[in-house]
Amino acid sequence: MLDKNIFKNPPRELGICMMAHVMGGDLEGLMAYYEKCGHAGAVINPPEEHGFTSNPDNIAHFGKVIKALKDHGLSYWIYDEAGYPSGQARGLSLEGHPEFEAKGFYMHRRIAYEPTHAVFNLDDESDRIIWAAKYPVETPGRHESFVQFDKMTPVPFTKDRVECDLEPVEILYVFCVKPAYEGSHSTHNVSSFRRNLNIMDKAAVRRFIDVAYEPTAAMLPDAYRDAVNVFTDEPSLHVWRARPYEVWNYAIAPWCDGLFEAYERDHGESLLPNLPLIFEGTESAYPTRVKFYETVAGMIAEAWSGQLSQWCEEHGCGFSGHYLLEESISHHVVQYGNFIKVLMNASYPGIDVLTCYPEIYQYTTAKYAQMAVRKKQSGGMMVEICPFNNKEEFYKDPVNNMTAVMGLLYLSGVRKTNSYFNHHLPEVLKAFNEYVARLGYMLDGLMNETSVFVYYGIEDVQAKTQPTYTAMWDGISSKVDATTWALTEKMSENNNDYYFIDRDDLRDAAKALDETGKAVISGNEVKVVVIPAMDVMYGESVEILRKLAEAGVVVKFADNLPRIGAEDAAHLDTEGLSAFSIDEILAFLHDFADDTFRTTNEAVVLTAKFTRDGKALHMLVNKSRVDARVAYKGGAAEVFSPDDGSTADVEGGEVIVPKMRAVFVLEK
Repeated sequence: MLDKNIFKNPPRELGICMMAHVMGGDLEGLMAYYEKCGHAGAVINPPEEHGFTSNPDNIAHFGKVIKALKDHGLSYWIYDEAGYPSGQARGLSLEGHPEFEAKGFYMHRRIAYEPTHAVFNLDDESDRIIWAAKYPVETPGRHESFVQFDKMTPVPFTKDRVECDLEPVEILYVFCVKPAYEGSHSTHNVSSFRRNLNIMDKAAVRRFIDVAYEPTAAMLPDAYRDAVNVFTDEPSLHVWRARPYEVWNYAIAPWCDGLFEAYERDHGESLLPNLPLIFEGTESAYPTRVKFYETVAGMIAEAWSGQLSQWCEEHGCGFSGHYLLEESISHHVVQYGNFIKVLMNASYPGIDVLTCYPEIYQYTTAKYAQMAVRKKQSGGMMVEICPFNNKEEFYKDPVNNMTAVMGLLYLSGVRKTNSYFNHHLPEVLKAFNEYVARLGYMLDGLMNETSVFVYYGIEDVQAKTQPTYTAMWDGISSKVDATTWALTEKMSENNNDYYFIDRDDLRDAAKALDETGKAVISGNEVKVVVIPAMDVMYGESVEILRKLAEAGVVVKFADNLPRIGAEDAAHLDTEGLSAFSIDEILAFLHDFADDTFRTTNEAVVLTAKFTRDGKALHMLVNKSRVDARVAYKGGAAEVFSPDDGSTADVEGGEVIVPKMRAVFVLEK
């Protein structure tokens, strides 16, 4: 039951943990300072120098830090790396095991227009050749040529050489593996230029566990059991080029030994005849790419998040942390194949936010990860929130900026906070910690309640993803991303709380409709489904959306209807379904939105509904730099202010939401 005294004086463990990493010097003095600031605890790791976890002295010091925190009633997360990104263990992961390095494969293409003896020799940047084949090319028109992928002829190859004869209008493809390193975010970060391991490779990740986790567990048996969770930091495939001003010699796709076999196991067909379609091709290539990236995601989910979660849970804690560039579905594909599939295998989902002022806060950052929270029923997610980007703008009003963004994050599923944010006044940090703790206390274990859903259009992005020689800044924000961002920004700011959903969720909705007569997803009745602009979609999803529409659910496709089946490239039957402009969809949603709360001045207020103790609980977040005047049309209620812990009665009329703050309205 809600206790006003606890709300006024919330448990310290619901506040923030500082990203401290290595603590040294006067530990007692530091603990006293943490207590004075109201911190929940810290995110820590063994000292990085002199061998990281291979040095028993480092682990012994780590044990002293843990003891000091526990003696003062402070909690801790274990950061699993020495630097950034996770997986390298300060070089220990790859020491003596170069085969575990992150890899990519690239394509060499050679076409003959007259009889040709073709020779290909591997260069010194590459590891080995993995496949070679030739195909006839059809030229039906003066300016057209199409490879006949159903007429593949394998070509013999050695580790470093291919040699064969080509007939006129015949094409040779050679596929080679090389390290996925140059131009990746491993070479563009604040920590080091170290090479990293292959997160698709179960043996490589086991090596990371052996060198970064096991030594601490062996010396400090209670270290993991007493931790909140393990914090992992942006592991990725490393095949993405990070900077648009750099051009590299290879456009690479994710690789791991066993990839071809995994694809065949997943999809019941060989990838080899269609291997060139990962890199090139017409719309007929789309299903191969969708299947390919789903297989990549499955391998990461098993090798990385699944294996590490299992280890952590066996040692008494959970595996959490965050991944890379959560804001964009385009990055969900190039970094992980399918971000949600990888996140689903983590014990406790997480995100990071580096631009910490509300004017440019990206709503999808938390909302995408909230899919995993909802599906797993994890009770929430972790955020690492750190004012690293646009510091000049952030430090014009740092405390208000942090407080506003924290409200937006907790509105969308965050329940645990880790941060580098600091302030020279302990009393300011204490007030900030208490604010965050009150958000956590009010929302502990609660899930958003909404009848509006937005489709997660990852299959369209997977279908159109092709390896590139430079960063994809001009093209990576697909029209799926663009329309999703345009829709959800306005929806969020107009009382239209929503969940992202995928094909599996639509299946659940259809099943519930058959069984009960109502479409339901995760306990929420489905009344509206919005689909961003997509050309490629699962045919099954289209069929279910038609079924929902016939049952009375409002189904709105943005800009265009999908045309191409994600699994077979067949023309999709969209009869009975309609596309609308973004403005038309937003106008409908404006009228559909719950009008219990309507802002009457220029402030921008976001709302979400929950149920607490059997009563409707509303969270209102004012992201603006002016106080918000909000007309309230409900009955008797109490307003809870996380800013100072106060409460007040309200019965209709008006609710004031202070600038860059949140309030809760609990109906009586």
